[in-house]
Amino acid sequence: MSDTRNTAFMAQASKSETAAPATEASSYTARHTGPDTSPQKPVDWQARRIDINDITPHRVKIASGRFRNWRRLTTWPLLLFFFLTPWLTWNGNPAVHFDLNKKVFQMWDWVLWPEDLTIIIGLLAGGAFALFFVAMYAGRLWCGYACPQTTWTFLFIWLEEKIEGSRNQRRKLDQGLGSNVQKARRAIKFIAWGALSLATAITALAYFYPLQQWANDVLAGDISWMAIAWLIIIGGLTLINAGWLREKFCTDACPYSRFQSVMFDSFTRTVRYDEQRGEPRGKANPDSNQGDCVDCNLCVQVCPTNIDIRDGLQIACVDCGACVDACDQVMDKLGRARGLITYEPEQQLSFAQRWRLWGYGMAATLAAVLTLVSAFDSQPLSINIQRDRFSLYQLTPQDTITNRYVLSLHNRTADDMTVTIIDQQQTLARLGIPAGARAGQTINVERPLTRPSGKIELSIEYNGQRQVVEVSYSNPYATLASY
Repeated sequence: MSDTRNTAFMAQASKSETAAPATEASSYTARHTGPDTSPQKPVDWQARRIDINDITPHRVKIASGRFRNWRRLTTWPLLLFFFLTPWLTWNGNPAVHFDLNKKVFQMWDWVLWPEDLTIIIGLLAGGAFALFFVAMYAGRLWCGYACPQTTWTFLFIWLEEKIEGSRNQRRKLDQGLGSNVQKARRAIKFIAWGALSLATAITALAYFYPLQQWANDVLAGDISWMAIAWLIIIGGLTLINAGWLREKFCTDACPYSRFQSVMFDSFTRTVRYDEQRGEPRGKANPDSNQGDCVDCNLCVQVCPTNIDIRDGLQIACVDCGACVDACDQVMDKLGRARGLITYEPEQQLSFAQRWRLWGYGMAATLAAVLTLVSAFDSQPLSINIQRDRFSLYQLTPQDTITNRYVLSLHNRTADDMTVTIIDQQQTLARLGIPAGARAGQTINVERPLTRPSGKIELSIEYNGQRQVVEVSYSNPYATLASY
């Protein structure tokens, strides 16, 4: 079964959708002809669509239940973090700031520079392996509970239901049958969508263009046209994506759904329909031999990607669990056991026996540990000392040899720093470096004529810390001076 599913996954990833979408009425009629007694076929990953239109988005019915509660526990904190973080300050600066001009990323006291590429690579690698681990263990958990696409789509759907009313009322409006009041509510909905899209665009730009600076530029009439352009682009894409594209982005554009076949196996938790228990479908009748599925279509109506989970596991399914909540409500009303649609693996296997899952977890843990070690091991002051190529050494009238060095310093912290360069208790230079700034200094190191070439040590003190660096010292006169 696992091989069949993986083969179907990869076949779907390599071809475009050509199957015509089935309407809700035709699907309903087909399901009442009884169960399919033909030999089992590979899962159809073309993700049959119900009541879909190229322009009108799928009207989703919001179902309450434990999976919706879990989704709230993840999406609302993420939304609050996204919208509130740009308003936070730290030591007079934005708490989180991507400064493209200075090429620096600041998050509270943590500052990343281009030379911290290894840390960034470690973060990306650790995140990728963690995503693989979660996907193999619990399916598309990221898609259903943390992906911005799903989060904003459910937020737009929530606004749509609160303003326009139930799913049936919205479908009447799509058919031009709504009252004037309902049409006015639809206009209000578009205004609310636009306001949310604008707030999203402003917040996203605030991570690169601080709100205080933005407000000052607006009041002075000096706002950047580039910022306005990005405001229009981000706001427009948010409105179009979460308002209309929705499931089309997940099924046709998102690469994650295409390569998930390499991570799924028969032991992966996914949303699935119990066909043996549910078939044959039909209206509730205690005197018949029908299955537990009463063909109410609620599982289709609540699905954000507009699929029928009863057709089998499909590439469009994001494992959000909305169909599980809807089906559980129906089973509770009928007095039947829950679990007709459930979030369980096809086969059970203990965690300790899943070696590939262990591999993903160990790789994610190793990447996280190495990244943390690299981050904590980084020095607040970057020091680079090079010999002056135009004056390697010089004989002074006092019969001493001086070597000239070019010192390059980079303050990698968010605070100002005073740096002192010391050679054998003698202060060679003292300079102040603003937060995040770079500075250069030329220093002369003097030694007696009899001091041979070799390594010498210089001390660099800053913020109560002391760092010793070794430099090469040249004295071609040392051999002559010994005679």
